[in-house]
Amino acid sequence: MRAVRALIARLASAVQFGRRDLEIQDELASHLQLHIDDNIRAGMTPDEARRDAVITLGGLTQTQERCRQRVRPPFFDVIKQDVIYAVRTFRRNPGFAATAILTLALGIGSTSAIFSAINAVLLRPLPFADPARLVMVYGVARSARGVDMHDSVSYPNFADWRDRAATLESAGAYANRALTVTTAPGESRVLRGKQVTPSLFGVLGVRPALGRAFRPDEDQPALSRVVILSHGFWRQQLGGDPHVLGRTLQINDTPFVIVGVMAPDFHIDVAESEQLYAPLPVDATRNHEFLRVIARLQRDTSARQAQADLDEVCRHLARTYPRTNEGVAANVEPLVDAIAGPGRLALLILFAVVTVVLLIACTNVASLLLARGATRQREMAVRAALGAGRGRLVRQLLVESLLLAVAGGIAGLFVAEWLARGLVAIVSDVAPVPRLDTTRTDMWVVAFTTLVSMTTGIVFGVAPALVSASTDLNEALRDAGRSSTGARAPRLRRGLVVMETALALVLLAGAGVLTKTLLTMRATPPGFSTENLLVVDLYMPPTRLSALESRAPFFDAALARVRALPGVRGAAFVADLPLSGASDSESFHIPGRPDPAPNRWFNAGFNIASSHYFQTMGIRIREGRDFEDSDTTGAPGVIVINQTAAKRFWPDRSAIGQPIDLPITREKSVRLTVVGVADDVRHVGLAVPPRPEVFVNSLQSELSWASVVLAVRTADHPSGLVDAVKAAIHEADTGAVLVRINTLDQVIARSMAQPRLYSLLVGAFAVAALVLAAVGLYGLISFSVAQRAHEMGIRIALGASRSEIVRLVLGEGVALAVVGTAIGIAGGLAATRALVGLMAGIQPNDPLTFVVVALTLLACAVLASYVPARRAAAADPLAALRAE
Repeated sequence: MRAVRALIARLASAVQFGRRDLEIQDELASHLQLHIDDNIRAGMTPDEARRDAVITLGGLTQTQERCRQRVRPPFFDVIKQDVIYAVRTFRRNPGFAATAILTLALGIGSTSAIFSAINAVLLRPLPFADPARLVMVYGVARSARGVDMHDSVSYPNFADWRDRAATLESAGAYANRALTVTTAPGESRVLRGKQVTPSLFGVLGVRPALGRAFRPDEDQPALSRVVILSHGFWRQQLGGDPHVLGRTLQINDTPFVIVGVMAPDFHIDVAESEQLYAPLPVDATRNHEFLRVIARLQRDTSARQAQADLDEVCRHLARTYPRTNEGVAANVEPLVDAIAGPGRLALLILFAVVTVVLLIACTNVASLLLARGATRQREMAVRAALGAGRGRLVRQLLVESLLLAVAGGIAGLFVAEWLARGLVAIVSDVAPVPRLDTTRTDMWVVAFTTLVSMTTGIVFGVAPALVSASTDLNEALRDAGRSSTGARAPRLRRGLVVMETALALVLLAGAGVLTKTLLTMRATPPGFSTENLLVVDLYMPPTRLSALESRAPFFDAALARVRALPGVRGAAFVADLPLSGASDSESFHIPGRPDPAPNRWFNAGFNIASSHYFQTMGIRIREGRDFEDSDTTGAPGVIVINQTAAKRFWPDRSAIGQPIDLPITREKSVRLTVVGVADDVRHVGLAVPPRPEVFVNSLQSELSWASVVLAVRTADHPSGLVDAVKAAIHEADTGAVLVRINTLDQVIARSMAQPRLYSLLVGAFAVAALVLAAVGLYGLISFSVAQRAHEMGIRIALGASRSEIVRLVLGEGVALAVVGTAIGIAGGLAATRALVGLMAGIQPNDPLTFVVVALTLLACAVLASYVPARRAAAADPLAALRAE
């Protein structure tokens, strides 16, 4: 009994010097084990030594309780002591601590990175006065086929909304414009600009940093030759000249007087870095929809109330102007949501994805804590026997869990910073999202990371703490040599593995659907030949390109020079190149046929092309002919349509020779005749079915347009002809500005960049989830094999073959994976439906995709289970039994 007397002496000394309760328990636990070892050396059997320890514990518990009553440390001192003990525990097992912290850093860091982007794009207030009251008002055209959303409104409709809607305090409008600015003699640049109503700056609550805003009367054409510069243009192009006001700037071959310079961080819609602002002249055409409208709500007015108010205004306009406003409505949306646009859905989906990765990471850590708790049963039992209540043990274990979570959160901040920078760099090059470039790790991101870390530590630490703290003393001491565990811990660990397997399958299903959509897009024929085709984006002032008399000489001269270049097989102009992101539509009549609905005309995609366009692009003419050189200004007006238009508008007859009447103004229309039917082309996107399209000859169209694309078909790779084509265009007209030169392959790659980005991001996180799930399963099976070493040794000793042991262990892992896969399929079906709005062409419930991802997950489960199964089968039964 020398050990017991020494133990009590140490206990008295500890109390005398004011040592804390946890240190006393730690001291008692270590010396009690010495007492058991002394008994065994004295000749007792292990069972007798443990029973003697149980008897001894009764007296020690009473002594400990007396000590507890004499030592009542403050709460924060106790927490401090718990933290110190937890750090000391982790130092004794650094591999466990490092694994848990790195796993949490990956999950928390990924979540914080996406949150920082969401904070920048969706949550951070807009740089305008009282931005919560700002809304975007869209125009909506309703038809028998449903709702066709537009983001443009005619000027008269905008004026009526502004004047008649009582819920709007004020309203302004703007139109995006590409402007040719002459910065030096003979040098012109195409810059982004906006024509704005004079009221718009007041609606946004901003004023120029230098000079003045537009006056109300400057929306009149005679007074609208004034311009306000962006701060960037002022600094970069004009050197920040403080005397710039009153100077003249040549824009679109017209002099404009500079009256103001905006603040450094100002942009109207925050989506584009516009350089110039000019007044928007009044346009009395009610069916010319080209404006975007921003309005400020009255105080204490919601967007829903404004929507109801504008609905009534639109009904009044439909009754007053049935020809142009029948079926036209308005849609009110908070400005911050309107600016985010499609990026909003993408960010929210990515946030859901990284949240799933965080859940899987936390599940792994919880499984690690449960496994570690099983190895600390004797420690917990001794502490309980020495007087520590279950709450005291749970608190200590929760402190350890929280400490891991906090360390993971700190490391996660560095991961978040790195991931956020990478996300901004990648997305900005592929699919620019408004305000994403302002992403940074600010106080809100730190607060979010702290909240996630603390929540993670508590939620995923409480179950392991409760299980580990509910240890039976007699069972723990009796079975200490076998490292057995209670029934709840293994069941809970299996449940965690099933959950992370199901979550991993949800992400794999989403990544699989996106990847299949991308592969389908790549395999879809665009409808034209992409080899050896050079495309040149040009811009000219509208006054020089929209008028037929100024357009024809430039087209003739440019095409003649380019076609004469060595190695050029064909060249043609087109207004909207397929897959370039540019498209337009027009309404028209078909003589002899009633309109689709009262006051509603036929509608199709409209494009403008020069002679030999279809031949140059490699688009087959199925019936009739291509545009020819003889189709000039004085010849009868002709059009070429695609197959979809022929089937839609003339399903019962040949379209060749059929006329259409195309309105040019409210009073004037022109008659055009179909002379050719071409193959369908994927104009909007490779995943978007062909729409009805009408091509008008460029030398016969009176439609107004300013940008044009020159397509050049070459014999070899077109990169060698870039300089020659540039020179030929400048020889034809020195005022033509070359905006961009690409091959058609680059244009197609750019059209697929956004789907490719989404597939890459979701796929990367899905792979991370799969690896984490496989690691979790591997850890569970490995721990189970270690815990069942005694059982495996007996099985092998009794004649079980190695293959039977492998099948036994594999069966356990595969069974858990099958259950998780079954649950995950149900979640995946729901999750993939949420991806439909992310990009065109998604098939959410594709059976083949789900079969492939399920088999992939099961294969990873087999691999993760096979390694510990082989280890179990290779064990020496005598060594295993001897160790027990």
